[in-house]
Amino acid sequence: MILIYTIKVTPRLQYIADLLLRELLEIDFEFTTSTDRFYQYQGPKLNYSKDRLGSELFIAAHPILFENDIKTQRTEYGEFEGIVTLFTSKKEADLPYDPFAAAFFLVSRYEEYLPFKEDNYGRFRIEKGVAYFKAFHQKPVVNHYAIHLKNLIKNRFPEIVFSSKEYQFILTYDIDQAYKFSELPWYRAYGGILKAIFRRDWNYLKERKRILAGEEKDPYDTFEDQYRISIKHRIYPIYFFLMANHSSMDKNNPWNSKQMRKTIKNIADKFLIGIHPSFKSFEKPVKLEAEIARLNSISGKQIIRSRQHFLRLEFPYTYRNLVEMGIQEDYSLGNPNVIGFRASIASPFYFYDLTRDDTTTLRIFPFAAMDSTLYYYLKVTPESALEELKLITDEIKKVQGTFIFIAHNDLISKKSPWKGWNNCFEEFIEYAKE
Repeated sequence: MILIYTIKVTPRLQYIADLLLRELLEIDFEFTTSTDRFYQYQGPKLNYSKDRLGSELFIAAHPILFENDIKTQRTEYGEFEGIVTLFTSKKEADLPYDPFAAAFFLVSRYEEYLPFKEDNYGRFRIEKGVAYFKAFHQKPVVNHYAIHLKNLIKNRFPEIVFSSKEYQFILTYDIDQAYKFSELPWYRAYGGILKAIFRRDWNYLKERKRILAGEEKDPYDTFEDQYRISIKHRIYPIYFFLMANHSSMDKNNPWNSKQMRKTIKNIADKFLIGIHPSFKSFEKPVKLEAEIARLNSISGKQIIRSRQHFLRLEFPYTYRNLVEMGIQEDYSLGNPNVIGFRASIASPFYFYDLTRDDTTTLRIFPFAAMDSTLYYYLKVTPESALEELKLITDEIKKVQGTFIFIAHNDLISKKSPWKGWNNCFEEFIEYAKE
């Protein structure tokens, strides 16, 4: 146990100390605001305040953890042991920056509570964030901040035993549309035919005819291949199902069709599942309740996991809605257009509601990469994608973090546009799960 002196124990300070020390470093601590107790304590101790008291370990505290408002912050960048830091200390201390304040600013998504210009889907633009601005968006710097604390404490107090976190790989699938041609209502089927005729896409029409005649498998129906990959590589993916009514942005197959219900039930019997809240539910949260109920009824499972369709998040309201709906884990936090870490961390953590200054029960599982990011945004080849994924895997392994990858069922299809990606996908899985 390490005793930490501070002028005031605030919800923000308690939250980030729990994350860095108890969760990432797995050591216990206790706060004190009494200088007398701090002086008299004979065990490991750390001073986290404005001024040094003596020869103790000292980290100069930035005001952000002692505030209760949200305002533009001077982040004061620096570098320590090759890692970009925030909130550089103006006083002589045992670390040249405040790791608690820096980690809190990044993990709480403080900058997303400030005014910003949204993208076309109402999302935060990673290009406007501090991580992208200072080019550390592909490093889980919060994990490194915890390591800086660990080394600092261990050098002064070698008797403290730190547990070793283990690296983990989690494969997840978003099932936006389970079948391309099958399981479509007549009006969508004929609508697709008319559009194909209008754009003279004869290949589309021929493919559709072959599949509906049973001569060829639906290109999105890769569930047997997914199961084969899971068994072969000994992984247990998490599936997120879109259960919305059809709309221009929610183009899933009818959730109540016989085949769709069978597919969901088969997967739910083998793997963990979650809800994929619809594009519409972002604006009308009441829709989410119905979508969760549908998945609950079909699967026979209590739905406690979610990932937002199109990764739409608005802090803190999206997460508040999930908590109210009984969701315990969310896997939405990440960047749609670049590989890396939106919250600069490669480990699960609890959502902190910054406007209420309160630690919630919602566990956030941030993802680091997604198949559609590589193909549609970065426009890389399968071989280049594999190298990008290996690099980010190595970064996560350095800090014994958790790598969460998002795939879609059509990725495994041997049809365009994913033709040639199969082997690289499996090679990536083998590399990432080790």
